Amino acid sequence: MAEMKRCPICHVENTGGQPHGWHKYGHRKSGYTLEQIADFARQTFERNQVKAIICDAVDESRQRDDWQPKPKKSRKEYHREYYWRHVTIRRQQRVMSKTMRKKLKPLIDGLCHAVDLGRISATW
Repeated sequence: MAEMKRCPICHVENTGGQPHGWHKYGHRKSGYTLEQIADFARQTFERNQVKAIICDAVDESRQRDDWQPKPKKSRKEYHREYYWRHVTIRRQQRVMSKTMRKKLKPLIDGLCHAVDLGRISATW
């Protein structure tokens, strides 16, 4: 596999491994030299590495020593388990929606009839 090409100043991956345009020309506006820009980039890179190490250490300290990841279930097993865990709620919802449909059916039919009459009697 080919080696990743990085900017020699900021060490960010780019095409060709050449310095970024800002490093070549834009640094003049800010008054910094290429060496200063490279030093800033190196310091930022080191700070980010230290941050990553600290974050990893904090994450590891939050886990118990005897913690083991749970074995992954298949999608089918997960959905079967989910369905049976929530089956009582689903049944209640089904009964409620059925009773609401029965109660609201005459109202909906009346509204549909009113809309039909309005369309028939409209004079536009």
